[in-house]
Amino acid sequence: MSEILDVVIVGGGLVGGLTALLLAEGGVQATVLDVAPVLDAKQVLAQPNPRVLALSQATLHLLETAGVWQKVQRHMPYSGMQVWNTDGYGEINFGQPSLQTPALQQSLGAMVEPSILNLAIQQRMFEQLQDYRTTVKVVAIEQTVAGWGLTLADGQRLETKLLIGADGAQSFVREQAMIDLDVLDYHQAGLSCAIRTAKPHQHVARQIFLATGPLAYLPMASLDIAQNGYWQSIVWTLADDYADEYCQLNDAEFCQLLSRESQYMLGEVLEVSPRAKFPLKARAAKHYVRAGLALVGDAAHVIHPLAGQGVNIGCLDAAVLSDVLLHDLGRGVWAHEQTLKRYEHRRKGQNDAMMHGMSAIGWLEKQAFFPLIWARNLGLQQVEKHQVFKDTFMANANGLSAIADTRYAKVGAL
Repeated sequence: MSEILDVVIVGGGLVGGLTALLLAEGGVQATVLDVAPVLDAKQVLAQPNPRVLALSQATLHLLETAGVWQKVQRHMPYSGMQVWNTDGYGEINFGQPSLQTPALQQSLGAMVEPSILNLAIQQRMFEQLQDYRTTVKVVAIEQTVAGWGLTLADGQRLETKLLIGADGAQSFVREQAMIDLDVLDYHQAGLSCAIRTAKPHQHVARQIFLATGPLAYLPMASLDIAQNGYWQSIVWTLADDYADEYCQLNDAEFCQLLSRESQYMLGEVLEVSPRAKFPLKARAAKHYVRAGLALVGDAAHVIHPLAGQGVNIGCLDAAVLSDVLLHDLGRGVWAHEQTLKRYEHRRKGQNDAMMHGMSAIGWLEKQAFFPLIWARNLGLQQVEKHQVFKDTFMANANGLSAIADTRYAKVGAL
C-alpha cells in the first residue's frame, strides 16, 4: 500500500461513473470500484427493461459532455408532459405532443432503460479510465492519516486522499463513515412494468393522480419498430396492500384494471410485462461530506419517484462535486475540507427541498378533504393559465440552473 491514490469512487453506476468521467475530462484519473460485472452488450440490447429513467436536459447535457450519450443505443425523447387529477378539473400541460420522434434538442428530455444507460457508462469508462475495476467488493473502510483506507474482498488494500461513495441507497461507504441517515417510510410501494396501449403516446409523459395514488405513463422505445410509439413504462404509487393485490392479478385482469383506472387515456391496455414492486422510502444523509470523503447520488439522498427526479439530482451532484474539485485543483489544492463543504452547501439544501416538496405533494394528493381538493385543483389551474409559473416549473425540472455557474453550463440555456 505504498501508493496513495488521489480519488477512489465506490460504485460504478450512473452517478459514480459520471463523476469519474467528468473528473477524467478535467485531467484527474479516479480508481473506480464497481461490484457489477462486465456487461454483455448483445444481451443487454436484446432484453427490454420494463423500467425507464426520465433524464432531464441537464442530465443529457452532462452525459453528452462525458461522452456517454453518444453510446446510448436505445432511448425515447419526450416532447410533452401532462399532469391532472382524476377527481377534479386541474390540469397542467408542458410542451407539445408529436407523432414524429422529436429531435433531442427540441425535446423536454429522454426516457432510457437503466440497463442501456449502464452499458453506455461502462463502455465509456473502459475507454477513459486507467483503473476501472469490475466485480469488486469493498469489505472494510477506515479513516487514515492520509485519508481513507479500503480493504477489498480479495485482501488487497488501497489508500486514497479522497473517497467518493456512489454505492446506492444502502451505501456501505456512508455506513462505514458513520454518517447518520434520516428515513421517511411512506408505507407505499411503486408498481412498475411495461405496457402496450391501443393509442400512441405521441411522445408525451403522463401522470394522473388517482384515489389509489399517482400513476405515470412514460414513453419508451420498443424492440419492434412496428410497435414503437405504443409502449410505455408505468410507475404506480400504491399503498402496500394495493400493490400486493395488483401484483397477484393475472395479465388480463391487470390490463382491464389499468385501462379503467387510467380512464382509458390511451385506450385499452393490450399487453403487459411482468410486474415488479419496490418499497418507497425517502432517505437523506445528515451530512454529504467528511474529511476526505463525499457522498453522491442515492448514497446521499433518495426521494419519492413522483417527479422522476432522483436520477437527475444525482447527476447534478456529480457535476457540482467534479466542478469544485477541479476548480481547486487549478489552484494547487485537492479535496480540501472547505472544497467538499462547498459541494455539500450547494447540493444538500436543494436536494432536501426537492425531497420534502415531493413528500408534501404526495400527501396533498392523498387528501379527500374537499377544501384541499379545491385548493389542489385551483393550484393546477393557475399554473396552467400563467406561462411564468410554467416557465419557473420547467426551469427547476430541467436542472440547467443547478449547473449554470459550473464549467458544465449549457451554452444558450436560460
